[in-house]
Amino acid sequence: MVCVLTIGQAHAGFLLLLLVLPLGAWLGWSAYVIVRRPYARLAQIFALFIWAFAVVLIVAAHYLRHEQTRRDADRIALAIDRHFLRQGYCAANLAELGFKPDDVEDKLGSNFKYACVDRKPRFSYVATFTVFDTWDYDFVRDRWKYSSWAQKKAYLNTNPPAIADRGAKPSTPLPAPGSRPAVPRTP
Repeated sequence: MVCVLTIGQAHAGFLLLLLVLPLGAWLGWSAYVIVRRPYARLAQIFALFIWAFAVVLIVAAHYLRHEQTRRDADRIALAIDRHFLRQGYCAANLAELGFKPDDVEDKLGSNFKYACVDRKPRFSYVATFTVFDTWDYDFVRDRWKYSSWAQKKAYLNTNPPAIADRGAKPSTPLPAPGSRPAVPRTP
């Protein structure tokens, strides 16, 4: 019950990963008990069903929350897109599109973002499963894009710019964006 109430909360679904190792070890022990100890078999099977039901409740809570939030975000993204196509410019804020800030915050959470960057709308909200990742709406392709925190911070970049440029040395600063690479001189 504690796991369901804790991990079932919005943005806490990633904590389910913390249960994988202990629950995996317990499942192994349960299989041993079910096979080798017939006197404890029924109690162990009952405990398995309770844990399976708890995991199903957690997954269902996060799935329903994601679907409901996505439905609300789709309505907002559609309104942003319609306004941009009709007017030719971004709305200053979501209130201009008819959405009350308090209602949007109740539906999407307090970490949603709406902005106009380079005269193009940008809209995103925090994923309901974890607090670190976001769903960003791509108005050009008309779809949602999942952006993980690690990708945004380039922690997963296995090919940093210094490696891509063979002439770069670890202590050499990166060239300015848009500049031509320096031609290596031979002595």
